[in-house]
Amino acid sequence: MKRYKYYIYNVALACLMALGATSCEDFLTLYPQDRVVEENFWEDKNDLEGVRYGAYQHLAGTIEKLIVWGDIRSDAYSQNPVYHSDQDNYDTYKKIVNAQLDSTMSVYDWGSVYTTINYCNKVLSHGDEVLARDAQFTKTEWNQMHAEMTALRALNYFYLLRAFKNIPYSNDVINSDADTRPFTTTKQMDVLDIIIKDVRAVAGRGRNRYTSIADTRGLMTNTAIYALLAEMYLWRSALREGRGFSADSVLMDADSVVYYGQLSLDALALQNQQLNLGLVERARNLTDDFGSGLTNAPLLKNEGMENSYNAQQPVSVPSYTSIFRSGNSDESMFELQFDESQLKNKFVNKMWGHANGTHFASSEAAMKAALATDANFEKDSRMWYSCAKRTTDITTGNDELPEGYVLKYSNSSFQFVNGKFRSSVSSNEGHNWIFYRQTDVMLMMAEAEAIRGNFQACRNIVDAIHKRASLDQRTGFSSNSDNTKDKCIDLVMKERLLEFVGEGKRWFDLVRYAERIGGGHNDDPFEPEFKDGADGVAKMIDNFLGKGAYSRQISVLKNRIKNRYGLYCPIYYMELRANKYLFPQNPVWNREKGLPVSTEE
Repeated sequence: MKRYKYYIYNVALACLMALGATSCEDFLTLYPQDRVVEENFWEDKNDLEGVRYGAYQHLAGTIEKLIVWGDIRSDAYSQNPVYHSDQDNYDTYKKIVNAQLDSTMSVYDWGSVYTTINYCNKVLSHGDEVLARDAQFTKTEWNQMHAEMTALRALNYFYLLRAFKNIPYSNDVINSDADTRPFTTTKQMDVLDIIIKDVRAVAGRGRNRYTSIADTRGLMTNTAIYALLAEMYLWRSALREGRGFSADSVLMDADSVVYYGQLSLDALALQNQQLNLGLVERARNLTDDFGSGLTNAPLLKNEGMENSYNAQQPVSVPSYTSIFRSGNSDESMFELQFDESQLKNKFVNKMWGHANGTHFASSEAAMKAALATDANFEKDSRMWYSCAKRTTDITTGNDELPEGYVLKYSNSSFQFVNGKFRSSVSSNEGHNWIFYRQTDVMLMMAEAEAIRGNFQACRNIVDAIHKRASLDQRTGFSSNSDNTKDKCIDLVMKERLLEFVGEGKRWFDLVRYAERIGGGHNDDPFEPEFKDGADGVAKMIDNFLGKGAYSRQISVLKNRIKNRYGLYCPIYYMELRANKYLFPQNPVWNREKGLPVSTEE
């Protein structure tokens, strides 16, 4: 059993629930049911750890929103054309993918993410007093927990700034009405600078590993902290480049991506060496670097998959079985722990699922556009898990959807029949949710190498990941013509599409791509020193979004998304009404189904 879920349920749970009670009147307000509980709570290490684990539990409850914000608008999916029992959400998602976002949609209520941030703030603000009270709580333990909670808080802010652009930022602890105050909006770049600085200050000070694999993969260790830093620097390089910052500043950020990416790979290798103990040599025999050129970047092999697209018997993909079905693999850097008995993962089946009635199918058109030919599509083992047709009879059954299911997180067997991946599926709601894994960091580094002008290094990384997925394990992805920054970044974007279907990342990747290009004829409405990014939006739609399920909507999407603000979510209308300091609303989505927006209450 995964250890820390028991901790969530058994350590001071009543106190945690009191600390986590929320008010619908203010998005950053946490009200304890009993003030005496709060005042007398922080006595020893157990109290601190209870709230620490509570932060992870609360994060688990926000995953569905993070998916909606970070993925479903992308080229990777099409909406299933079937009636859904969750029809209200189905109708909302339909509007979202058609670029008809509305500030009354409750999916844009960010309050739950700020609650997770408040849990982190509580731990960070009370750690020193617990250290002074509890002789069994050491300074080393507190330093490690401080690094972990600082990074977890930054991760939540990083989601918010990628989803909403300009956001309220505060590290104040909110316990009662007396602690509440209006929170102003902070510019995206300023928040990013702050959280990069915060995480850099604690980098390398977290835990390297825990006794159990579940805790090592399920809590933010050094490898996850370094991965977060690499991604934040990658985003800052894009935001700076698209706004005309100096070339040196963009290159310095790219250098940091490679630096912290390598530290993340090194920390993961050390974890695996320590956790595998006597199985190190065996682990090496199951991996290959596939010519990536990176240190400490072995990838799990797909032994026995050669030519399996002609198989007459159902097969599975060894690397994906280990990463997604078994969980906590040797490539995992941070994944939330779920199981079917206590803390279920229901949102994956709801979004991509394994039967009629799920919200989305993967876009076979987008995958084939990325892979260029049908033959490449057939030989990419990731498509078995990302574009499978579900049938009652794996060999002869009729297709249940026009495109494919995303079956990474289900218990599935596969067969390639009549030019299609077919799957017989059983449900499972106990699979973990992965935030960071090894290939994610590798592709961050590949994108950074493209920015640095190291095109061969970029291609080597992309090709290594592609070779691992190829059923002959020899097929690269790049060509000698991929010898410019733009072509190499396009190459990385295609590989990220194929690698991370159903992992909540694709829309954020497209936003970063558009932001890096920037440009536009008009000034940014709130930062007039920059252009509004319309050129980047148009190119992103042409190169990626328009090649998926929405190829017939290119002109409509360009008209609706318009500029960089259309890449981000509207602020939930109740937040605007509760806090006039949050104005202005996202100018592209400044509508509320006809309801007037008012700064007066």
